[in-house]
Amino acid sequence: MDSAQQLDLGGFLFLRLVVAVSMAALGALIAISFKKISHLGLCLLISFAAGALLAVAVFDIIPESLQLVGWKAGLAGVVLGYALFSALTKFVFHVCPACSATHTELNFKALTLTMMVTLGVHSFMDGLAIYSGCLVTSGVGVLILIAVAYHKLPEGMALALVARNSGMSRSRSLAFSVGMEASTTIAGGLVGFLTLVPGSSHWVGVVLGVVAGGFLYVVLHALLSEAVKHHPRSTLAAVLAGALSIGLAAYGIGIF
Repeated sequence: MDSAQQLDLGGFLFLRLVVAVSMAALGALIAISFKKISHLGLCLLISFAAGALLAVAVFDIIPESLQLVGWKAGLAGVVLGYALFSALTKFVFHVCPACSATHTELNFKALTLTMMVTLGVHSFMDGLAIYSGCLVTSGVGVLILIAVAYHKLPEGMALALVARNSGMSRSRSLAFSVGMEASTTIAGGLVGFLTLVPGSSHWVGVVLGVVAGGFLYVVLHALLSEAVKHHPRSTLAAVLAGALSIGLAAYGIGIF
């Protein structure tokens, strides 16, 4: 890849990262603008985003991974991604604080180092997913961006809420949330940009598998471990709406 192509890819990646981080910033802004965020409302947003992530992972990312590296390596990547997020949740902290940050039985009161580490890994993978999407079929890349952007909204809201509960002012909570989301998401995209060369289909395929596995874990954690316990019917409707939105987006950009 010559310097001109690299510059174009870098600019393309930057714009997509800005979209994702902007959604997280919007979520944080919403969270600090209201005295209380409805538990049902946040669960519905999380479930909608989970439906979108599930649809993209199953119908777009995994097939793309299998096409690039074959079913053995592709599925190995999916298992690795799922196992990574599962291990982080089990041994460190919930890898998706947005999936549980408002549930009363967990009652998150303050920011902790372990929370920041797991959220950092989660957001890093978001950035890596966005960059990987820049290297595959353009339509799949757009769908990955849409799904990640959906999830960034409640993620930013949850992070800002936890920051507020830890004693930060509204302005500091906003700054912290945006800074955390921006630094980790951009880091993931940058590492991908520096290590995954366009045309290296094998490694791109493996990374896509890992990304899909992480997405699947987040979805199952959000829906089965958390949201379904509280609002099963509303959760299912929101999941279907999220998946449908991805289907409509795919139709709109001509994937099917």
